[in-house]
Amino acid sequence: MTLMPAMTSCDDFLDVRPKGEKVEDDLFKDSSGFEDAIYGVYGSLVTETLYGRDLLWGLTDVMAQDLDCGSSELVALAQYQYESNESLRLRFSSLWTDAYKSIGYANNVLQNLDKRTSAELPLYNLYRGEMLGVRALVHFDLLRLFAPTDPAQRGIPYVETFNFSVKPFLTVGETRDKIIADLLEAERLLADDEKLITYPHNDTQYLKFNNWRETHMNIYAVRGLLARVYWYFGDMTNAGIYARKVIDSGCFPLVDVTEVQNYLAGTLSPKETIFGLYAPKYLDTTNSLLYTYHSYSSYTCWSDYSGSAKLNPWSAIYNKDVPATSQDFRRNHFRSENSITKCMKVVDYLTIENNNVPFRSDLISGVNLMHVSELYLIAAEALLQSDYNTAVQYYNSEVTSRGLMPLGSDETLTADRIANEFHKELYCEGQVWFNMKRRNEDILSNREARVIPASNAIYVVPVPKEEFEYRP
Repeated sequence: MTLMPAMTSCDDFLDVRPKGEKVEDDLFKDSSGFEDAIYGVYGSLVTETLYGRDLLWGLTDVMAQDLDCGSSELVALAQYQYESNESLRLRFSSLWTDAYKSIGYANNVLQNLDKRTSAELPLYNLYRGEMLGVRALVHFDLLRLFAPTDPAQRGIPYVETFNFSVKPFLTVGETRDKIIADLLEAERLLADDEKLITYPHNDTQYLKFNNWRETHMNIYAVRGLLARVYWYFGDMTNAGIYARKVIDSGCFPLVDVTEVQNYLAGTLSPKETIFGLYAPKYLDTTNSLLYTYHSYSSYTCWSDYSGSAKLNPWSAIYNKDVPATSQDFRRNHFRSENSITKCMKVVDYLTIENNNVPFRSDLISGVNLMHVSELYLIAAEALLQSDYNTAVQYYNSEVTSRGLMPLGSDETLTADRIANEFHKELYCEGQVWFNMKRRNEDILSNREARVIPASNAIYVVPVPKEEFEYRP
């Protein structure tokens, strides 16, 4: 339901920076209190129901036929039986509820900011801009899961206040417009980030709110999200503008090919990460579900080791558009043994495998939600029709950083080729399914060994029935 619970203590903010018990008025009396609350909002996003699992790889990569899991609810998910399995239905219901809780927490901060001024809070603009960006991010991901792409059809409730009122469903187009409006306002408010974020990063004062900006919804995260939103809805002009704003900043260089294997690995990259969430518990989640094999509860990659012909196993994805002898360093993200293939891309296996690994001051344990390679590919597709040569330059920059050869003079860059590269690059990062939906692709089902025609029945998860219990 979109009804929001009362927030009465730091416990409600998950105690990300616990200060003891505080009532709300006390919590929001000064900058320190606002920052505690904001850190709590970010903390609420890394639960396993949200970006700590299900909104990253836990659900959508199963839906994309990239990851397999033998649990009954995820077998049903891979067959798009969203309501036939009660455990799966409740899992989506929890995602919906917890997402709106996080939105509510952000709105509570925003409403309390309305009572204060920038004279009272020196970082007022950062606080407000970040929370508007978070609100837009979560609404956008809910929209992509629970609504079709047609702007005229029913979208989701867009919640902008912290209270107990029932919020109406908007159309997809109306929801999109509110997301964009929040992001544009956030961009304006976060202008100081253009001075705060540089490469290499200078975060010597770790505890200062305006450092380690990659763990906050910073201006480049907002611009990257704007690129993602415009691209999803087919506005290639604005998608290209905002993707290039991030790339051209120079703050997020692509890694060298020698760094590809470890550029994510369950941490936030000091180069490519635009936005991620500090999440120390994420190591346990990935260790249990991605790194260690536990049969039915483990997530593994679809492969052909059994001899049964899968329609789109992981190896086939990385063989598309490249010679058989190509050196794609992203293949090092995968470990195959005993007919099982595991994806190590988002697992901090260096820490798991070596408890004595030295402290890496430039890395942050956590969940990577946006890195710059995605923006190179968005820019490439966005410019494909209007500025083909520049589109090729962006595409070539991205693929060569992964070890592949640039597009040959006798080859043509197409949207399909960019989509194939997007699949390779964003594998196990929760974005592939949404790109398939954007493109209305038929699904090559590894689970059922058949092609499933694209339809809203497949691409739109039903809104949880609990949402309608208190509606007139």
